[in-house]
Amino acid sequence: MTPQLVNAGKIRLHNQTDSAEQHFENLHRQYADALHRLRSHVDDAIDTHEFVRASENAMRRYTNRCEDAIADNYPQGMVDNTSQIARLGNRVLMAAQNEAENSEEPAYCDRVNSAANQVRSAIPPMVTQAKQVAMSPRDTGAANAWRSANDHLLDSVKAVGDAIAGIQNGRQSAYQDSLSRASPYQPPQANIPLFCTSPLNFQQTSQVLRTVPPQAPTPPVIHNKMIIREEIPAPPRPPPPVEISPPPRPPPPPEYDDEEETRAFWE
Repeated sequence: MTPQLVNAGKIRLHNQTDSAEQHFENLHRQYADALHRLRSHVDDAIDTHEFVRASENAMRRYTNRCEDAIADNYPQGMVDNTSQIARLGNRVLMAAQNEAENSEEPAYCDRVNSAANQVRSAIPPMVTQAKQVAMSPRDTGAANAWRSANDHLLDSVKAVGDAIAGIQNGRQSAYQDSLSRASPYQPPQANIPLFCTSPLNFQQTSQVLRTVPPQAPTPPVIHNKMIIREEIPAPPRPPPPVEISPPPRPPPPPEYDDEEETRAFWE
């Protein structure tokens, strides 16, 4: 329907009549209904939690582009990228509402709806502050106000993902671990000899030894069964079967000529 809607818009642009206006409005309504059905099918087919996480990552990328637009004094880039952030926030809000409507657990629905309400209340302030930054990109106060509102929106979107995944407040998920810039975990140093004489090396060695949990001694491995199995001689092999040849065939009976027998009888 996209080409038909585009042609109807061109006709309406060049022909200001009631029929052209009505034709364009009908196609626009049908196009919006088709998009709504497509969006509903997509929301039912995909994983809502993964979609919210992907939307959050995309919003963070557009946030970085907004920072570049502020640094380059580019108002149009600020408007375009904040529009994408607001659009993704609305998609997260719609996905959260759809998830709550399709669930029959009251506690789960309340948790998701509460997080969705935070997203709904965080989108308008971010858009308002973005307009102020677009009008005066050099205003540091407006830029800081937009950063605060945008951070609140990102936190609200992350809260929606946590509510859908069932992550409680204060707990850190694997997704949050992946977003952290540095991990506090330091792997132990390998290849440290146990007979180090310097105090520094001895301290490192003692730290490595303390990380190993105590284990009970394991029983020694006994290979007597294998040794006994090798010492026992193998049983003798049975003799090969004797081939019994069939008895020889008897010789055929001698052949006698009837004429010779008759001649010998008469003689």
